[in-house]
Amino acid sequence: MTFTQKLSKIFGSDGWDSLVAGVRRMAYPLGWRQFMKPIDREGLEWLRAQFYTPEERLRPAKYLNIEEWMKTSTKRIRDLRVRKAPPRMRILDLGCGAGYVLHIAKCLGHDVLGLDLGGDPVFDGIIALLKIPRITHTIHAHEPLPDLGAKFDLITAHMTCFNRRTDGSHWGVEEWEYFMKDAESRLTPAGRMQFDLNVLPDGRHMTDEVRAFFLARGARIERRRVFLPSRTAGR
Repeated sequence: MTFTQKLSKIFGSDGWDSLVAGVRRMAYPLGWRQFMKPIDREGLEWLRAQFYTPEERLRPAKYLNIEEWMKTSTKRIRDLRVRKAPPRMRILDLGCGAGYVLHIAKCLGHDVLGLDLGGDPVFDGIIALLKIPRITHTIHAHEPLPDLGAKFDLITAHMTCFNRRTDGSHWGVEEWEYFMKDAESRLTPAGRMQFDLNVLPDGRHMTDEVRAFFLARGARIERRRVFLPSRTAGR
């Protein structure tokens, strides 16, 4: 990141978004250490011995630095406004990866389900260690999600990869419109969605057309994060 980009992040809209998110988190204090206690330490150390490389920042092995990712996932839970049950929520995480967010939500008393590709020994190992239920599935444009059982109160995804075409380009409005219609059919009447989008090649997180599409649906957009309200919001 260049010095100019750093200044833009601090004093531009990104800095404001970070400040707003920080204030929201302060209103819901939640420590991360409590979520370490239920984890099988012997199983974790076995995984680390098999796959972990200190200072790894790119490959899935980085997620075996569990303390770091538990802190990050706790922040995400606070951003998602997932509080201790009751009321009990049913939560779906698309591209759940290692499953830390769902682990925290489960510890808070919620019913969770992950959806991801499967086949990576690190992700598979951590998911099994945390006892997170997961459906193995690949999301494709213009194809519905699989049968996921009961409807959800929250559908979320972090650093989305499913919205990429086979040529590496990202979904446009047409693909998002199909996906959103299908995803909304999986929500309870008060259910909501939140997506954290991966960066585009030009540095943005969505095109102007996709941004307008989300805003037309009542979304609140904070840099890469898109918060979509429930269908009953404002009624």
